[in-house]
Amino acid sequence: MIPCGAADTILDVKTKIVIIAWFAIAGLLVAQQDGARELFYIAAAKRDPLPKIKKAPAAGITAPAATAAVPNLGLRYNLVLVDGLKRTPVDSDQNFRKGQCLALQIDTNRSGYLYVFARQTSGEWQPLLPSKEMPDESNIVDPGQKVQVPKERCFEITDPPGTETMFVVLSRDPADIYELNEGIKGRTPAASNAVLLASAKVVNNEVERFSRVLKDGDLIKNKVTLPAKPGEPPNSVFVVNKSPKPVSRIVTEIRVRHQ
Repeated sequence: MIPCGAADTILDVKTKIVIIAWFAIAGLLVAQQDGARELFYIAAAKRDPLPKIKKAPAAGITAPAATAAVPNLGLRYNLVLVDGLKRTPVDSDQNFRKGQCLALQIDTNRSGYLYVFARQTSGEWQPLLPSKEMPDESNIVDPGQKVQVPKERCFEITDPPGTETMFVVLSRDPADIYELNEGIKGRTPAASNAVLLASAKVVNNEVERFSRVLKDGDLIKNKVTLPAKPGEPPNSVFVVNKSPKPVSRIVTEIRVRHQ
């Protein structure tokens, strides 16, 4: 038998241990969420000029020293529910319904070239930014500039139910995205079938090339439900290179589930 007072003491100790453990777990979760967000803001810089996109130097020719690489390059994205002129940031992990209309909003912590693609039912990647209809539209993004894709429209959820996949590339190295840029430029309504097929193949190959970076353990991706500062949307997803080693590009995949 344990005296009543001793039992109460043991219970108090156990309760305290549970409370401490709960706060430790909660603190760890917050730290994990804040990690990507903190790196995103710590590495943020003002707008900086980017070299024009041009073909990479031929083999045997030395390229100028790269200055595009920066530490903790990152982007933040939100899925927004579009209802007329209203834009409401929503949880990207939810199961969306038929008839809902969505857009993607992105901002970055450094200047760069931004590319957004959507996977078609055929398996091909369709460029959304820049688009095949407007291959020369500017896709340069600067810190503090919120880019919406599509710019003035939205993606309507339709049947059949499933998962839509989008792919985002942010690059500061113009030579890195030359082939991708040229592939998108070739996809115009006036282009011949041969040009369209070649361009589609280039785009698909380049997206697959960039997708291999997703296996890089230096990329961290965290969703932060509640904003921590004015002007930060709720349900923001931060994608940041956590390594102190400077990089010139980051990529991420966005999956939209719908019923």
